[in-house]
Amino acid sequence: MKYILKLALILLLITVVVAGLLGLVNYLTEDRIAENTAKKANVAMQTVLPSASYEKLDVTFEGITEVYKAEGGYVVRLNAMGFGGAIDLMVGVSEQGSVTGVSVISHGETASLGAECTREDWRSQFVGAVGGLQVKKDGGTVDALTGATVTSRAVTEAVNRAVECVKEVRQ
Repeated sequence: MKYILKLALILLLITVVVAGLLGLVNYLTEDRIAENTAKKANVAMQTVLPSASYEKLDVTFEGITEVYKAEGGYVVRLNAMGFGGAIDLMVGVSEQGSVTGVSVISHGETASLGAECTREDWRSQFVGAVGGLQVKKDGGTVDALTGATVTSRAVTEAVNRAVECVKEVRQ
């Protein structure tokens, strides 16, 4: 019994030290991670709807993280639930209500399957759309990623939500 107690205490000590080190590393890198994420978001905004300035709007819409007014339209940041977790993306929508671009900021999708949602040639099929999109498997026009229908549906639904959000904001 004494031997088991000794092993349990050693294991507890190792766990406390490792948890403390992980906490310290997280604390030390937290600002840098936030800074890098903000840079990625700014690049994504410029990619989906180039503008000299973006004005953050106070908008509450299901699944929408942020909405910005830009020259010529709006930029909507939202999360979609893909196969591997949340997909953080930006969607540009023109004043007329058509998609100007889609950019993926981060994702947890499977490499070479759902992760292909970051490919420019795949994302470009959304440009010019005005909502009501579905993947071809569901009777729509969007080419799904091979082996990643869940991811394709998630991004497609996110683009639809962004367009609907902008329609409401414009009213």
